[in-house]
Amino acid sequence: MRGLTSGLVWLTAALATIPSTLATPLKARSIKDCDGVRKFELTLTWETYNADGVEREQVLVNKQFPGPTLEINQGDKVEVIVHNKMNQNTTIHFHGIEMLNTVWSDGVPGVTQKHIPIGGSFIYKWDATQYGSYWYHSHQLGQLEDGLFGAIVIHPKKDQLKPWSHISADEEVQDVLELAASHPRPLILSDWRHKSAQYMTDLSHQANMELPCFDSILFNGKGSVNCKTKEELAALYSPNQKNILALNNATSFTAKGCLPPQFVSRTISPTFVTKPEVIPADVLDVCTPTTGSQEVIKVNKREGAVETWIAIDIIGAFNLIQSVFSIDEVPVWIYAVDGEYIIPQLVHAITINNGDRFSVLVKLTEGGEFPIRVASIQNTQILSATATLKYGSDAGRTTIPYIKDNGVGNNGTIFYSEKIQAQLEPKAVSPTADATHKLFFRVTGPSYEWALNSTIFPAATMDHGSEGVVLFEPDFDAQDNHTITTLKDQWVDLILITATTPMPPHPIHKHGNKMWKIGSGVGPFPWANVAEAIAAVPQNFNLAAPPHRDGFMTALATPTNATWTVLRYQATQPGPWLLHCHVQSHLVGGMSVIIQDGKDAWPTVPQAYLEY
Repeated sequence: MRGLTSGLVWLTAALATIPSTLATPLKARSIKDCDGVRKFELTLTWETYNADGVEREQVLVNKQFPGPTLEINQGDKVEVIVHNKMNQNTTIHFHGIEMLNTVWSDGVPGVTQKHIPIGGSFIYKWDATQYGSYWYHSHQLGQLEDGLFGAIVIHPKKDQLKPWSHISADEEVQDVLELAASHPRPLILSDWRHKSAQYMTDLSHQANMELPCFDSILFNGKGSVNCKTKEELAALYSPNQKNILALNNATSFTAKGCLPPQFVSRTISPTFVTKPEVIPADVLDVCTPTTGSQEVIKVNKREGAVETWIAIDIIGAFNLIQSVFSIDEVPVWIYAVDGEYIIPQLVHAITINNGDRFSVLVKLTEGGEFPIRVASIQNTQILSATATLKYGSDAGRTTIPYIKDNGVGNNGTIFYSEKIQAQLEPKAVSPTADATHKLFFRVTGPSYEWALNSTIFPAATMDHGSEGVVLFEPDFDAQDNHTITTLKDQWVDLILITATTPMPPHPIHKHGNKMWKIGSGVGPFPWANVAEAIAAVPQNFNLAAPPHRDGFMTALATPTNATWTVLRYQATQPGPWLLHCHVQSHLVGGMSVIIQDGKDAWPTVPQAYLEY
């Protein structure tokens, strides 16, 4: 451990030199040393905290929740020094950061590093080769669910092409947009429970079933428990939810707006015996409203400015839910997705999945308090919450929402479309692939056991990261369902197929470099490879200008219709990279695959990391 800790720089001398008007969460303090390295220090503790009106034990980062924002300039060398003062092991993953030539700092226990043990410290070193919105979070079991996450803002280089002319032809307005985008306000969205992740995992095993129910939705760690009446819930049921109720001869969800436990077992893994009687009432049923705190984004009009705009980095730090985001009466311009500029889309609502980042510009013309709405569209629960965007006066005015509390748009509501997403500087996608891997999604046992490719990922790999590390001891001859091995610079197709139905949508995230979503469809995938599929159903593919992201949501598979999704990437970064579902209970339940990219150019690990 000495090799990593002997160079610690205690960062109490100065604040970061990057100017910013970030509201909450607070920024982490940093200082550039003589070598031009931007260093941050994060101290993790396990403490009692009140996020939504109910106290519980959770992770605090530098005594705050969410953790402080790491603000960086593109081109910086970055060091993040983590001190684990909790009562459990941990690691930190920097979500969306490509970790070019620094795979040992990707933060996956058992894959790229050993655990940071209780009382230990670890230095993550990486280069800020990208720009845009990212975030950091724990990759230790379900620890993200306990509050270990925070925002990352990377300011682009001055010569980076910007998309402002696609929003306005007026050069003065473009200057205002540039100024707003240089000071984005992170808005971290998260679903929240009053029980710890470990408690919920243990309870799932005791009940022999998944427990997809939460207490609240938080905005930058603030929120309240909102309870709906039986009549209010009934008015919000989606067609899928009504079908689930009808199939189970029932009329309503629980008071908390959740799918009753017996329905979960019947729908996902009907052949397994479950024990819903061991589940305490407050986990799935009882809803007790609270008055917690509310996030308020305050905006003041700049004197002399031709228009008033703000930039918001929306981060989906959800553990389970898929949601819809909207601001009453205020359309937003999406100008970047997953940290990369796109041709801007003007929309009223955005579907946000686990791990997503959307950078938006908001034009404010009239004063008032505008509700920021987030509503779950998960079949398993009806859950919604609001924050506030405050501009000027007229606080008492009534606003008209674009969405309902189930995420359904009102008449005329325009949603973000991934299908038409166009990158501002598109990168060429190879028309063919060198390697094809079909991955079969399935529930492999009780409803808490999930497989990305027929077999659950061995828990020992990440549960016991103090044992072996794939980066240090790769097995290039592995012949199993949870290891893929490639050659450097190969173009790789990942064909994601639902092998069992029904199958919920899964937010699939790849560590390392981004992927292109080049195709999708309903039904089986009978073809040997993508070339055959394109020949048969060319309308299902887009190789000309596909979306480029580090995570994509697969489609819902009904009992009668399977679905498939094709992701293509180039193996330009040698090392072991995790491909996994970002639903935390699915990740813990085994829904992961290791991709050993570039076995012919495997990286040499610095001695300090080998000896940690």
